[in-house]
Amino acid sequence: MQIGTKQFYQSQITSMADLQTKIGRIQEEVSSGKKLLAPSDDPGAYTVANRLDQSISAMNQYGRNIGMAKSRLAQEDAVLSSVSSIVIRLNELGIQGANGTNDSIARGAIAEEMDQLSQQLIALGNSVDANGDYLFAGYKSGRPPFVSTVDGVSYQGDTGRKEVEIAQGVSTPTSSNGLELFMNVSRQGSESTSIFDVIKSAVTSLKEGQLSSDVLPSLKDAVGHFSTYQAICGSRLQKVETAETTRQSLVLNTKATLSIIQDADLTELASDLQQKSLTLQAAQSVFAKISQLTLFNFMK
Repeated sequence: MQIGTKQFYQSQITSMADLQTKIGRIQEEVSSGKKLLAPSDDPGAYTVANRLDQSISAMNQYGRNIGMAKSRLAQEDAVLSSVSSIVIRLNELGIQGANGTNDSIARGAIAEEMDQLSQQLIALGNSVDANGDYLFAGYKSGRPPFVSTVDGVSYQGDTGRKEVEIAQGVSTPTSSNGLELFMNVSRQGSESTSIFDVIKSAVTSLKEGQLSSDVLPSLKDAVGHFSTYQAICGSRLQKVETAETTRQSLVLNTKATLSIIQDADLTELASDLQQKSLTLQAAQSVFAKISQLTLFNFMK
């Protein structure tokens, strides 16, 4: 079967155009590093790749949430450590103040130190996080939760606990609120007492004479109370760290799966590109020589 010159000419043009298209496709894959450039390449694989991409994005958001939670909880842990040290010192001072051999000067010195420690507790209760939000104010984090008044120390926050989602369906508070931490530290009988009221009662009774009998049990309760909340904070931190370890493992596995589905084999592409480029050059060279023949030009 003979092939007409015109048909041969068109066949060569089509073949070279096809090679150029394939070379262009390879260059796109090399440039992007992806073998899936459009849904039409492989609809099923493209859908799976999109779903995996979305999963990675969600896990990255969890990572940001975890970072924020760790920062706030680590700060709360540091604050509670300082608070616990102060409360332990207050308990020691209470035991000293209960000694009947104290004179008015000794009792006054104990009362003064207790009052100073109360001011330190207020400052710690008004700690702010990295964003300038008050750590223990609940949802009312834009203003100081603890305010000194003529009647004592009042709490201006609420009972909320800021929570963040650290994994799908898993959330954690990023701090306790000031009401549960500082305002309900002792339960003598059926009543709750704030640490500030306990200190105020101790200071008042010391200035008037003998330390009030209910102060020591309340201070002992306060030591246990803050120790409990330190443990709660530590437990939340552990939960967050476990979530981060799990998240990192999931991200690595998901990225590995995504890579298998969509990443191009650059070594194979480089070899294919070289081969097709050489084939195209050869075809162009042959076509150029043939097209210069007198008969060929005549037949055109």
